Amino acid sequence: MEVFQPTVLAGMKLKNRIIRAATHEGLGDSRGLPQDELRDIYVRLAKGGAGAIITGYAGVLASGRAWKNMLMIDGDDCVAAFKKLTAAVSPYETPLILQLAHSGGMANAAVTGSDPKAPSKHRYWGGRTTAKELTESEIEEIIAGFVHGIERARQAGFDGVELHAAHGYLLSEFLSPYLNRRQDKWGGTTERRFHIVREIVARARDAVGGYPIIIKISAYDFQSGGMTVDEAVRLAGLIQHATLDAIEVSCGNDDFMCTVRAPRVPVEAILSMEPTFKQASWIKKQLASLLIPRMLKSCAYSENYNLEAAERIKASVDIPVIVVGGVRKYSAISETIAHSKADYVSLCRPFIIDPEIVNKLQTGKRTESGCINCNYCLIGVTDNPLKCYYGKTPTAKQ
Repeated sequence: MEVFQPTVLAGMKLKNRIIRAATHEGLGDSRGLPQDELRDIYVRLAKGGAGAIITGYAGVLASGRAWKNMLMIDGDDCVAAFKKLTAAVSPYETPLILQLAHSGGMANAAVTGSDPKAPSKHRYWGGRTTAKELTESEIEEIIAGFVHGIERARQAGFDGVELHAAHGYLLSEFLSPYLNRRQDKWGGTTERRFHIVREIVARARDAVGGYPIIIKISAYDFQSGGMTVDEAVRLAGLIQHATLDAIEVSCGNDDFMCTVRAPRVPVEAILSMEPTFKQASWIKKQLASLLIPRMLKSCAYSENYNLEAAERIKASVDIPVIVVGGVRKYSAISETIAHSKADYVSLCRPFIIDPEIVNKLQTGKRTESGCINCNYCLIGVTDNPLKCYYGKTPTAKQ
């Protein structure tokens, strides 16, 4: 396999094997519909050479909204706005894949107006909120929400969808032995914890046939009794059997700084841009600056940190495997593809600092991303549109 050789993923034609990973852009309006600036971002990514673009997550139910600026596709009234988005990207022949999500226990009560729900009762966000356990009828509502989201994505012209089953959102909560402690048909064994995904895909296939449906999973986390690569390999077999078209391999659950790693916790960014802290008094900020590094579990940054897990998963299945996480150098991308360690490589932060990174890698203008892994972008987007801050917090004038 070669990085810049055209390829086909689940029937979608890609110009190369570098995918823009799902990235919350903070450009949903009050209804969750895409703003014009989001179309501009995707057009620039397509022009910049991305083999495919996976959108920021779009919520399938109002109860699963994490941020006020999150995309939503929870009603038929959303389809027309998303059609404008796909129509803008279509001329550039770059597949546009809508990531579908429900935030589960990480849903924002201040935005949804209701308590967050999860497979099992669990405390999140440094103890600030506790998710209640979902009832059987609520689980059925969520399944229907995902199926309708898939149908709406196809109606809106997206080339495929990705189920977000990573990073501590609802579907990954179900998959996690740590976060899912149910003893009914929705929890317990690997097969029962996967049951909700199986039901979503089975019902979606009845509605949309062979429409591309891929999934993003956390192959491991950093929680005692949580997800392990061995467990993820077992899940991968179930994923293939459920007729999902590809697996994107990430990591982490309720451990943000381990999912998107950085040399150090971005305390300055959190204090100046995160909604909870930016209006706090000077004294509270000083106290928070001491506590935040201790409260946020962090993991050492390394190049391509999910590759080993992706390799093991790829060896166990026949469907394509995409690896994401810490990929900055073209040499790492080339080695991954040339040695079939994964079928595709997806990038998040390198596309934020430079939407044209793929063209530059292909022409040799660059050999690696200029991203410094400060993670300020991922803090700022909680209350603002996505941008690269390059390790500098905004001033009052900005």
